[in-house]
Amino acid sequence: MASEGIPDRDILSAMKVSELRQLCSNHGLLVSGKKHELVDRLLGVETPSVEIPKVVAESKSEDIDDAIDKLIARVSGDEVTEPEPRPEAELSWREEPDEEVIEAEIVETDLVEPEPEEPETEAKEEPETVDEDPWFSGVIPSEATDEVFLEEDDDEEPSMIITLPSVDGLKENWQAISAITVVVLLVGAIAFYLVQQDPAFTARPLRYGDQMDFTVTETTIEITGDEMIGILRDITTPTLDEVCDELRATVSGGTGSISIRNGGIGDISHPLDAELIGAVNAHDDHGREHLTAEQTVMHNLAIDLQGKVRNEGTCTNTGWIKEDNSLISESKSWRDITSKSTIRTDTDLSFTDPDNIRTDARAVAFGTGGFGSLGTLSPLLIFPLTPIELHEFFGDTPLTEGLSSVKASGLMDWTWTVQGEINTQMHGLVTHVSISEDGLAGCVGHVNIDIHVKRGNPWPVKQMVDILLDKEGGDDCSLEGLISNYLLDLPDGTLAVNAVITETSSNFGSTPVHWDTAYAGSPGSGEDIPNSQQHWEEAMPDESNLREFDLEAAIDCLTTNHSSSDAAEALESAGYIWQATYSTDEWNMSWVDDDENAGWVVLRAKDSGCILAEEWEYDEGTVSWDRKEIPETLTLGLMEERVLDPLRYPELNQFISDGSGWETSVSYGYLLATTSVDLLSLDMVTAAGMRAWEDSGRDNTVGFVIDAETGSMVGWYHTSLSSN
Repeated sequence: MASEGIPDRDILSAMKVSELRQLCSNHGLLVSGKKHELVDRLLGVETPSVEIPKVVAESKSEDIDDAIDKLIARVSGDEVTEPEPRPEAELSWREEPDEEVIEAEIVETDLVEPEPEEPETEAKEEPETVDEDPWFSGVIPSEATDEVFLEEDDDEEPSMIITLPSVDGLKENWQAISAITVVVLLVGAIAFYLVQQDPAFTARPLRYGDQMDFTVTETTIEITGDEMIGILRDITTPTLDEVCDELRATVSGGTGSISIRNGGIGDISHPLDAELIGAVNAHDDHGREHLTAEQTVMHNLAIDLQGKVRNEGTCTNTGWIKEDNSLISESKSWRDITSKSTIRTDTDLSFTDPDNIRTDARAVAFGTGGFGSLGTLSPLLIFPLTPIELHEFFGDTPLTEGLSSVKASGLMDWTWTVQGEINTQMHGLVTHVSISEDGLAGCVGHVNIDIHVKRGNPWPVKQMVDILLDKEGGDDCSLEGLISNYLLDLPDGTLAVNAVITETSSNFGSTPVHWDTAYAGSPGSGEDIPNSQQHWEEAMPDESNLREFDLEAAIDCLTTNHSSSDAAEALESAGYIWQATYSTDEWNMSWVDDDENAGWVVLRAKDSGCILAEEWEYDEGTVSWDRKEIPETLTLGLMEERVLDPLRYPELNQFISDGSGWETSVSYGYLLATTSVDLLSLDMVTAAGMRAWEDSGRDNTVGFVIDAETGSMVGWYHTSLSSN
């Protein structure tokens, strides 16, 4: 039976489909179906079932109708019960072609005056072609998108999709800043160098030009245990020289920003890649150019430090406070647009203490290699103040309230739970999701992360991190494998980190980053990667074309002119040089023999020979001997030619080259291994260089490290401190 107030069939048949659907909605009826079905429904006539083509599954018809009704109710804010009838003019809110059933997105919009329309003809009774139902497929048919979105007058709807956090993914950013990161952290470099209710939305990929400003609040780092503090003390001289046992850093106030650079045509070198505007060229660890997305993270922080101090070498209960420190940092990273891998991270920072003494530092790191104990500790210090990239971090799994899962990712098993939507005063409607690493709970601590995400934002609008690590609490820990090895590398002591970052404003770009896009200028597999590795004899091969007194000449002079020295005798009996450093016609060489006797000598070129300037022996058991562990490596000469190439590492080159070779104050050499674990020790054979000089009242130091097996640059740094 027709509902009260429903026109007769002739009038209904003359109406448009959109008007019929609106009329159905006003009378609490389903709004899906063809025109004749809508007419029959309004008149109360039972519509015979029609076989639906295969593009739409029969089992989904009720879900389709329910989805449409729910969406209309959600947009209008009303239940589909007995709404008041709208004026006739409101029914013609969208122009439609005759007889065409429009499967379109539900849109809430301002009313417009209807345009004059031609009378519609009576619908034919033969079966109509059934288009794919967008509510079954989950999309509005479009070449531009695979998702359904509701147009809104505001941004109160959050968006979210999750795949679980990957420690491996995060580690790309952590290791890149590890060496100088912790220094800065405790003397100021905290951020240096590291989803919702039905319907669910997708975290959008980054765009060139995206930017978010944020505040840093409620942020503290507390460390207890002299071994853990010692790692920081060793690299923060003189700020933490006398600090012991306890240390606390508090961010009393701070701001920051994260952005994706929108590059221009001048940032692309290959002419065939000109259509990839937005991407920028960047050098990798071999000095090759890649097209990348450039991200910048900046912090301006006020930091207070306090702890206990030593007196004549003994840790006391005497308190130490240094307030009103200032840190300004800028960290840039470049990710290849095809592989999405981070090829380089470059961090600048400036730390000023209460006495207005400024320390400047820069660290550049390539690839994903480790940095010893400091590299193990640094992720827990850096991650809290780095906004998570939602699409990369969470992926594309739609979430609904209450959804929870566990995902093995990298070293850890992450548990995540969608807590649901909340309405916040600052950001409006957001989705709260919590993430934790439960394997650490009850073992050595915890890592808990809570984020608020909002539709259209590529980063969380709020991120809260709570980290506790107590190595002493892991005696009964049952963790195995990589995570167990990771924890063993951590120094003894307790580390607690709490941090909150909150969005204050955002600007979004229009062009998506060209992820997964191949480009003409991409380096080929093996391109410009040296493969001339050689076997060692007494030492790493040198064969320099720049240094007349190369390592082969030095060893020949040692064994010929100083054959009775311990070093020469060791080399004659299966011993080898495990560390050697050259500086201005002088070699400092550390040796070990097959009985594990070890020492060092300083050999200086003079006229046509050399003099043994100094020699010393290490304590017994300091260095181990094992020729089987020595890999084949490139020559020192080849690696120095590559590092001095001004086009390969141009920013480093300005500090170490005089245009034809090394600056006279540069020292250059290699390291095979040490028995003690150095702060920045690497699990590889390395070539390294360093230069120190004074300029305009400031002491400068530059250093770099190269993987001697592959020739790839691991990283380099530059520090500048007041000479006073």
